[in-house]
Amino acid sequence: MSDEAEIRMMLDRWAAAVRAHDLETILEQRSPDIVMFDVPEPLQAKGLEAYRDGWKLYFGDEGSRLFELRETHIVAGDGVAWVRAILRCTTSPDPAGRLTMGLRKVGGRWVVEHEHHSFPVGLGEGE
Repeated sequence: MSDEAEIRMMLDRWAAAVRAHDLETILEQRSPDIVMFDVPEPLQAKGLEAYRDGWKLYFGDEGSRLFELRETHIVAGDGVAWVRAILRCTTSPDPAGRLTMGLRKVGGRWVVEHEHHSFPVGLGEGE
């Protein structure tokens, strides 16, 4: 299986776990030293426990059950990869967010070292 296919399968499993609010599966392929930049405070979450806490907060949003990736683009090299995608992560029918990930292959397995979620400025304000 190609690295890109392996990462795509990992992303599909991760998105399904978010919809199911399955924290253990969400955390499976995250580095213990993950850094996540997210929309709500805190601006930066460092480490697996802080990453976990961000998901607990998000699970209170109705859109968390609709979480899906669109237009996923994966580039994988020798032990390093990055991902970009559009997120549907709200109750709005339109894709609302952006996702960027940096991955590293450790012990033959891809792990997410960096994750960044963002929203366009002015979304939903008639722009």
